[in-house]
Amino acid sequence: MENTTLIHDGVTIKLVERQEQLQELVILLNQSKELGLDLEFDQNRFTYGFNLCLVQIADESGVCYIIDPFAIPDLQSLFDLFANPAVTKIIHHSNNDILLLSKMGCHIKGVMDTDVAAKVLNYERSSLATVLKEEFNIEIDKSQQSSNWNKRPLTEAQLQYAAIDVMYLHRVKAKLLTEVEQLGRLHWLEEENQLLESLTYSEPTNPHLKLRNAYKLNYYQQYILRDLFAFREQMGKLFNKPAPYIIPNDALVELANNPNTDIHEWLNHTRGIHGGLKRSRNENLLKDAIRDAKIAAKENNISHDYPESRWQRPLRTPETEQRKEELTRVQKQIVEKYGEYAARLIITQSVINDYCFTGELRCTKQYAAAIVMSTAQELGITLPAPVQKDVPDN
Repeated sequence: MENTTLIHDGVTIKLVERQEQLQELVILLNQSKELGLDLEFDQNRFTYGFNLCLVQIADESGVCYIIDPFAIPDLQSLFDLFANPAVTKIIHHSNNDILLLSKMGCHIKGVMDTDVAAKVLNYERSSLATVLKEEFNIEIDKSQQSSNWNKRPLTEAQLQYAAIDVMYLHRVKAKLLTEVEQLGRLHWLEEENQLLESLTYSEPTNPHLKLRNAYKLNYYQQYILRDLFAFREQMGKLFNKPAPYIIPNDALVELANNPNTDIHEWLNHTRGIHGGLKRSRNENLLKDAIRDAKIAAKENNISHDYPESRWQRPLRTPETEQRKEELTRVQKQIVEKYGEYAARLIITQSVINDYCFTGELRCTKQYAAAIVMSTAQELGITLPAPVQKDVPDN
């Protein structure tokens, strides 16, 4: 859009589309004590992969900068700013943002997650819209929530929506942090933020086996499915479409289940196949992928046996039932003291189930472990020392 500066609710919105603009901006922002931050991204919704589409930053002076990574080739100076622990980054629900930055080689420091702060305060719903409504009586327009952020030029409505995600974060942080401190739970929030900073992106192991009904295939068919999954990923990159848009998941598993099927007929009679895959060249590539998978499976002596069940219900005994009953009592006491939603940060049903069957208390957060152990002591329940992870240093 031609007008790259807007005003919304008294906040100036500036679009940053040139490398030199970014360099000047980063110098300015490095002088800030805290910044509101949010990312707009596409994660296999409109395009292939997990991709950054926009960066929104609000400073203390009431200016919101919207950085267009499609127009700026080098974001390293921005990533250096994010890695600077001296500048606090206020983010609401930061998990996916941190994972995307990690994928791009940026390891953010100085995170203050206001979504976590709301959970610490026992919010039933902790979305930014809910927090703004409950704390400030501000209602925000979420009509652009499902917007395609890959499209250019950006509309005024998109820019305003993107700005709203950061323009109130300083106020939200100040209000929630005061309430967290009043409850004596600041150390909860600090540890949670440090844990968020330690998140790193990694590709899933054996993603083909996570497809529905893949576990029903025999070893040979799963081997074929692995190569079909890789082929589909290649086609997704080629067409820049989410891989399931190329071949639907259920169709991919069905093809692995019947790898001797007539591919030409299959392509033209299976719902949801991307039109580009039906071109003769790509049809031949699919045929080659199946042929090569069959050859490799034979060379590697892949069995046609079926895997044993991946999960079997653990055996319940009087001992396991006693452990479950005791830790459930602890959980109920924690809920009564801290609230149902704050308690979910401290102890979950999966922790209870794991302790029930293994006898190990995998309460890995230090503040949570302390609460669980002190609560158990109050109830006269003896628990083993929790299995903990070290909280990373800044």
